[in-house]
Amino acid sequence: MFKIIKYSLYFVLALIASFCGFIGYMTYSDYTPAQKESIISDNRIADTLQIGKPLKMLTWNIGYAGLDSAMDFFYDGGHKVRPTESQVLKNMHFIGDYLSCQSDSTDFMLIEEIDKKSKRSYYRNQIDTFIGKMEGYKAYFAKNYSVKWVPIPITDPMGSVESGVALLTNRSPISVTRYAFPFNFDWPLSVFMLDRCFLCNRYPTSDGKQLVLIVTHNSAFDSDGHLRKAELNYFKKFLLREYAEGNYVIAGGDYNQCPAKFDPCPFGKLFNRNDFHTIPDSLFPSSWHFVYDGHTPSNREVIAPYHPNSTKVTVIDFFITSPNVKTIGVKTDNLEFSNSDHNPVRATFVLEGN
Repeated sequence: MFKIIKYSLYFVLALIASFCGFIGYMTYSDYTPAQKESIISDNRIADTLQIGKPLKMLTWNIGYAGLDSAMDFFYDGGHKVRPTESQVLKNMHFIGDYLSCQSDSTDFMLIEEIDKKSKRSYYRNQIDTFIGKMEGYKAYFAKNYSVKWVPIPITDPMGSVESGVALLTNRSPISVTRYAFPFNFDWPLSVFMLDRCFLCNRYPTSDGKQLVLIVTHNSAFDSDGHLRKAELNYFKKFLLREYAEGNYVIAGGDYNQCPAKFDPCPFGKLFNRNDFHTIPDSLFPSSWHFVYDGHTPSNREVIAPYHPNSTKVTVIDFFITSPNVKTIGVKTDNLEFSNSDHNPVRATFVLEGN
């Protein structure tokens, strides 16, 4: 009996030591980006954007080509971790073809949850794959998820992740900068979660100002919304400051919140105000604009495979624009979430001049 107790104690101590060692290593190797990181600076051959000329844009959270209509996801209350490799490749093929078809008529593609080297997408570099289908396009990328090993679920860990947001375009910017949202979950959870950021791309305009074009992917999984609120307040100050300096501002992406004044009634019995946080009407001055398609959902719940008659849907993918930017049109392409848990949102803007 004494030997059983002794060896049981050794086993428990070994487990504790292994766990502490793992947490220690993950903390030591944690991705800790600077608050501001320059990706491109002072590009002297940047493309000048003409005032009054339409600019066509697209924002799409592609769900790393792993959250197609047949998937549920354990983080959202489902059971699955990833689809098969063949399904990921099928999703990537569809997403790449869609983007390629849009490239002739689209100036800027704002992409979220795009993987460079992740176990969940079988270590495929999705940026290279998609850019390879679009002649003349380049990608500007900022990491927001870089973890050596995500250990959950224990029976089938998500594993290593390198992912982020990107701007795909055939226009050359003056500069590209990654700005970190200076908020996160408490340690040790923060070690395994995303390091949220936004990618700021600057383009000269024909009136001597700049278009500040931003790709963002804001926090999720904070049940009380405290991270989302902090990020939005930080974001608002950044956007208002740029506009105060005379620039044009367009910020698109996955906000993980419904836009201000969003009415979920078109979706009937599906998502409602209690399911998703909604950006307060008072966050931005009334002259600013939330640009979205209120008749077509951009996001679905991933607790179960998609079913058009029962799956909850909502709008969390949209653009925020400054008063000197006019919206010509906006439309969400209803792809029935066939290859991502988000639908792409296309919009056309005109810089009106100051």
